[in-house]
Amino acid sequence: MSPAKKIFFLCLALIILIVLCVNTHLEKLAKNAGIETQQEPKTLNLNTESKKVEEIEETATLEPIKETESKEIETVDTTEKKDQELNTSSKTESSENQIKNELKTTTEETAEKVVEENEEKTEDEPLITTDKKYKRTGNEKPIQEMSINTQLLQIRIRDYVTKYPITFRTSSNQITKKSLNTISTVVKILKNYPNIKIEVAGHTDAAGSKKYNLGVSVSRAVAVKKQMIAYGFDKNKIKARGYGENIPIVENNPNGYSKVNRRVEFNIIEE
Repeated sequence: MSPAKKIFFLCLALIILIVLCVNTHLEKLAKNAGIETQQEPKTLNLNTESKKVEEIEETATLEPIKETESKEIETVDTTEKKDQELNTSSKTESSENQIKNELKTTTEETAEKVVEENEEKTEDEPLITTDKKYKRTGNEKPIQEMSINTQLLQIRIRDYVTKYPITFRTSSNQITKKSLNTISTVVKILKNYPNIKIEVAGHTDAAGSKKYNLGVSVSRAVAVKKQMIAYGFDKNKIKARGYGENIPIVENNPNGYSKVNRRVEFNIIEE
């Protein structure tokens, strides 16, 4: 039972008691009048306190409701944020997948074009040719008479050696350290093609006599051949030849110098 109800029943019992006392003891009622007046403020105080208790209970009841509402709002906000994050991530994933698909499609289209271009090539239209000044004997062939795959391999090796040329110390056949990496890489590539045979072709510019330049080109080609064998390439699949200044790829300067013409090539001669 609540305090308010308790107070109510107490007051009711007190009133009944007072009425009985008035009826039976009128004289005593007059004497106890002062006591009754003192009890009335107490009753009022009790009523006031009961109201305060009720207000406190109402406040206590409202506060949990407010807390519950705030928690529910926080839960809704958190759920909305998670939904937004999921939507954003899903959009990001879909855009990434779209980009990947576009790249894949572009790559496939490019590959198809290359295949179509190669198919359009005929035997009269090789990808690369060998200068007639190069020496070929026995079963050796110029590159244009070989398969398209072999021609592509030749282009790959040529482009790599052009980017990382083989160089020597001045007026010698001593290979520089950085050029050893080039030779090692070429050997690794060629080991994947066991039927391929290679010509190591040495070239010079036109500075100096033709005889001297021819000797330099031969000695440098031989030095590269030895280094290839040291890296594990079959010696029976290599031929070293020097061409001196006879096959330039650019024009020498007026004094006969050309850094580009001083070179060593790896030419496929058999497949």
